[in-house]
Amino acid sequence: MTPAAPENPVGQLPFLDDRPDRPESVMPVDSQRIIFIRHGQTTGNINRRLDTALPGAPLTDLGVRQARSLGRLLLPDVHRIGDIVTSHALRARQTGAGAVASLHHLGETSVRIRHEGGLHEVQAGDLEGRNDRDAHMEYMRAFYQWLNGELEYRLPGGESGADVLNRYLPTLQHLLEQAGATGGESKESKEDGSKDVVIVSHGAAIRLIGQYLTGVDPEYALRHRIANTERIELVPSAVDVGKRAGIEPGTWDVRRWGDSELP
Repeated sequence: MTPAAPENPVGQLPFLDDRPDRPESVMPVDSQRIIFIRHGQTTGNINRRLDTALPGAPLTDLGVRQARSLGRLLLPDVHRIGDIVTSHALRARQTGAGAVASLHHLGETSVRIRHEGGLHEVQAGDLEGRNDRDAHMEYMRAFYQWLNGELEYRLPGGESGADVLNRYLPTLQHLLEQAGATGGESKESKEDGSKDVVIVSHGAAIRLIGQYLTGVDPEYALRHRIANTERIELVPSAVDVGKRAGIEPGTWDVRRWGDSELP
């Protein structure tokens, strides 16, 4: 069940240059991470169709193979993972299920899959189902506005940036709290006993959330798309050494953005 939105809307939080300067991260390698993973390939991806409404298109055969390969990629860090959490979109659910099935096949049966609300793709509204250049330009125009702090800008008939953050961030906060509470004290856990938060979600949504939490340059976030089953990996920033990071801007640093280790 998705928790209620916080009392203070994200539009009132500091954004980008409103944050104080912060030092380079000195967090240890085994700090708790947020790992956002984009779903596997769908027919909508092949046709460049804006497919944002639930439940959405299923995975292609390649997408199924990508999901299975994702399980193998997660295997080295499986002791850091409690659940693989997905959005309610069919493609995200199938990607998470494929990764978990792969891990179970490899003998790692501790990882479970679950689905949470609020983690779905930016809703395209009147642009839904279109694959023409004008539709994509309008979608990316809104995305660019959001990356630059204009969160009230709204897609025609769809969501604003504030809408996306106000549904996504409370779920993320809930998952972070759960991962911190259930990490346990095994010798394989991190020092604070917390687990990584692994979310299978969607390209535009995870770039917006990743940029909001870290302050990555808007141009970088706009131009560096996340391919199918690639990830954005975040670690707590140096500002929050000694306390658990939350969902405020600037409390996380980027360790990986798609095919790049650092932006």
